[in-house]
Amino acid sequence: MAQRAIEWDTAPEGSVSDPDLRPPIVVPVARRRLTRQVGVVKLYAPAKSYGLVASPATGDAIFNIDDVAACDRGRLDNGQPVTFEVVEGPDGQTARQIRIDLTTLPPLPDPGLISKGWR
Repeated sequence: MAQRAIEWDTAPEGSVSDPDLRPPIVVPVARRRLTRQVGVVKLYAPAKSYGLVASPATGDAIFNIDDVAACDRGRLDNGQPVTFEVVEGPDGQTARQIRIDLTTLPPLPDPGLISKGWR
């Protein structure tokens, strides 16, 4: 029978008295899931680099140009359909991760324009 080279002095299981030697306890924390909203750019001021997004589900949400996807910053304009996530910020609702939505059709024009032959 072979002998062990080092005799380890170990405490019986469950009797660790030093708190630094105890394994960490990991508790899962439920994160709030963010859902993407569909809305329209209500106001956008490129000179001030902020704007408002209106959505029927969430109301108005403010955004900064840094929250707009880099590929969409040059094409963002008033009245444009966008998708975004709403988070509660210090100034109220804030829109994050804004992308131009190319799948949503623009709103229909006024009935007066349609009666005049608008296409």
